[in-house]
Amino acid sequence: MALHSLQYQPRPSGPTPRSPRIGLLLDDPIRESGPHLASLLADATQGDGPLYRLLAEALKRAIDRGEIPLGTVLPPERALARSLSVSRATVVAAYDRLKSDGWLQSRQGSGTWVRRPQSRAPGGTDAVATARLFLSEDGHEQRSGPGEESVSDDELVDLSVAALTGSDTVNQVIASLTIDDVSALTAHHGYVPQGLRLLRERIAERFVQTDLPTDADQVVITTGAHQAISLVSRQVLRPGDTVLVESPTFPGALDIFRRFGARIVPLPVDEDGVRTDVLPDLVARTQPALIYVSPHFHNPTGAILPIERRRDIGRVAAESGMVVLEDFAQADVVLEDVDLPPSIAALAPDAIVHTIGSTAKLFWAGLRIGWLRSPESWAVRMLATKTVADLGSPLVSQLLAVKLLERIGDVQRERRSELVPRRDLVSDLFTELLPDVTFRRPAGGLSIWATIPRGNADELAEVAARHGVAIVPGPALSVDDGNRRSIRVVFARPEPVLEQGMRRLAAAWDSYAPTTSRSAARLLV
Repeated sequence: MALHSLQYQPRPSGPTPRSPRIGLLLDDPIRESGPHLASLLADATQGDGPLYRLLAEALKRAIDRGEIPLGTVLPPERALARSLSVSRATVVAAYDRLKSDGWLQSRQGSGTWVRRPQSRAPGGTDAVATARLFLSEDGHEQRSGPGEESVSDDELVDLSVAALTGSDTVNQVIASLTIDDVSALTAHHGYVPQGLRLLRERIAERFVQTDLPTDADQVVITTGAHQAISLVSRQVLRPGDTVLVESPTFPGALDIFRRFGARIVPLPVDEDGVRTDVLPDLVARTQPALIYVSPHFHNPTGAILPIERRRDIGRVAAESGMVVLEDFAQADVVLEDVDLPPSIAALAPDAIVHTIGSTAKLFWAGLRIGWLRSPESWAVRMLATKTVADLGSPLVSQLLAVKLLERIGDVQRERRSELVPRRDLVSDLFTELLPDVTFRRPAGGLSIWATIPRGNADELAEVAARHGVAIVPGPALSVDDGNRRSIRVVFARPEPVLEQGMRRLAAAWDSYAPTTSRSAARLLV
C-alpha cells in the first residue's frame, strides 16, 4: 500500500483478536517480497559488527516503525539473501536471532511470520537506560551519595549526568525555612495527594503566562518529572500499546514505557527537533496510544521545536486520538535570549495533551518535585492515579519549590552566568581538540550532542572511560540502539573539571580513531 493512501484509523476500544501462535489472526496475510524488503533494509549492511546482527536489528526497527506490519510473511531466506547480495547463512542467522527474541515465528509450510514479542515478565530490572548513569556496573548499588563512598573511580571525570548542584540562591532558600514555615505544614497530617494548593496555584499562573489557561485543580504535584511520565503511562497505556518517542530521548522515559509493556517506535530527530513530516504516515501505520516529546531544549540535542511542528503534532493528535505528553523539564534552563513558542497544549486545545515540568534541572534534583498539567476532563483520574502511587509528594520539598519559584529570575541569572562559560568552553575545546566532531551550540539545557565522523559511540565511551572520562553514547538514549555515532557531553561541571574531561576525551578519540577502520570489519555468517 502506498504511504499516501494510508488513512487514520481510530484506536480499537478492545484488544485486537490474537492467535496464540502468531499474535494476530489474519485470513489473508501480507507476503513480503525479497526486492521490496531489501529496499526497506538498504542501509542494513552499513555499520560495525556481524552482518547477521545488523540485519536482525534493521528488521526489528522496520517492524517497530510499522514498515513491516504484524502478521507479515517474510520472504524465504534464499530470496532475501539474493536481493541483499549476502549469503543465505546470514539471513538464516538474522531470522533465528529474531525468533529467539520473539519477533518472528516459523510455521511448517507457511514460512516465517512477524509477530509482537511478549511483554517482559514482571520482576526483572526496571532501570535499563538510567542504570548506566546512576548505578554500578552490576546494577546492585548507586554510584555515589552524600555520606557514602563512591563506587566509581575517584579519578573519573563524569560528564554523563545532566544535573546541577544547588546554586547560592537555592542554598539560601533551603536554609531560610523557619519554625513557623514548618509548623504550618506539620499542623496537618501530611497526606496531600494533589499537592500544596499554593504550589499548584503558582504553577497554574506560570502556565497562564504562556497562553495556556490553567486552573490549580488541573495540576498534580509529582515526585519529579519521572513520576509524572509514569502517572500518564499508567492511565494511557495497556501492554502492547504503541508509544512514539523521539530518538534520542530522555532515558528515564524509555524505562517507564518498557515497564508498562509498551511497544516503543522511534521518531527521527533533526537539528530542529522531532520530524513531523513522517508523523501522519507513522500514526496511520502504528496507531499509537501516546507520543512523548520535549519541545523546549530537547534532551539531549538542545533543539527548540518550531511552532509549525508543534501545530503538526497537535493536529495529528486531535485527528487520531493519541495522547500527547510534552516534557518541559529543561525549559527553564535558558542560556540565550530566544523566543520560545507556545506549548502544544496551548496550540491544540482539541487534543489530549499532558504537560510536565520540574524543579530538577534549574534548581536541584534533590528536591524531587515535578508537576503534571492535564486537560480538565482528565484531572480527576490523574489525581486518583497519584493517590494510589504514593499519597502525595514530600510537603517540605513542595514548600521549598514555592519559595524557589518566587525567585526563579534570580536562579536563572545565576545559572546563565555559570553555564554559558562552561558551554562555550566545551564547544571551543571540541573545535580545538576534536575538529572532526560536529555539534551545535545549544541555547538552553545542560548538554552538547555531538557526532563522531566514524566508528561507534559505544566503543568510544568505553575507551573514554579507560582514559578517565564518562560520556553517554547515543544508543543509551535511543529507542532502537540508534544514533551510533553520537555522544552526549554534559557541561554542568566547573570549568577546570570540564577542561580536564575534554582533554581526556580528545586523548581517547586519538587512541580510538585509528582502530575504526578495523572495527568496521564484519563477521559474515
